[in-house]
Amino acid sequence: MPRLLVSTLGLCAALALAPQAQEISNEALSGALMRALEKALPFPAVTPEGTPVGGSTGPVWTVRWPAPGELRVEVLANPLNSGNRDRALKAEQEIQKSAMNAQLRSQGDYERAVREFESTGRASSIREISLRDDGLAGERYDAESQLTVDVQTVAPGYRFTIATSVAPLASSTATGGAVVRVAANAFEERQAGDLPGMAHYCPEQAWVVFGPAGQPLIQPRDGAETDVSFPGSPAAPSGRLIVVSISGNAALVEQVVRQADWSVLRALTEG
Repeated sequence: MPRLLVSTLGLCAALALAPQAQEISNEALSGALMRALEKALPFPAVTPEGTPVGGSTGPVWTVRWPAPGELRVEVLANPLNSGNRDRALKAEQEIQKSAMNAQLRSQGDYERAVREFESTGRASSIREISLRDDGLAGERYDAESQLTVDVQTVAPGYRFTIATSVAPLASSTATGGAVVRVAANAFEERQAGDLPGMAHYCPEQAWVVFGPAGQPLIQPRDGAETDVSFPGSPAAPSGRLIVVSISGNAALVEQVVRQADWSVLRALTEG
């Protein structure tokens, strides 16, 4: 079955002598993440076998809560649910079709390379077949069948790059956290040489950030990539940010962003 810098010098002696922010332990982060999400993710716990505790076929989703000190929550499609099984079967058929098309493309590349070599003495590129040849259908199924929520502490100036053809949007939570969100979309990854680009699926994603950071900066790059950064706040150059990264099923991403009790995590940055 187919299956997420910057430091500033103080501008005055008062800033230079500002006390260092207290480190937040993994145990505190893990516990706060669970408390923040428990109402937003009201699903049965998952067993080690991947089925819901009690073996019910009714729930569409199950949740794997972290052990103390672990920093990830996972939501997984219930494999016993009939609707989930039907979606998996349909996705498998589309994946097999994509794999067959990949084989045909590779064969076509080979035949073209042979003809070009015979006529010019130069060899052109040939696309290899790999596990990535599930195509958009496989990547979309993987993304829509799960949700991951990760939490970490970072220094102000935190930045990352998103592979997407749709521009991310910035907003905020009711408790003052900064939010950057990108809608699910397909994008084209550049290939080496003269090969055409390869289509990929960008899952629905959101980042919720608490702590001494300015407004997020969103900067598109060449190709299907966008840089996102959270500049530090001159008022608290030594503070730490809490970053919650959410990725996967679009409806679940929306549910977490809107229904999580973000005040629990924000409180850690104020202690």
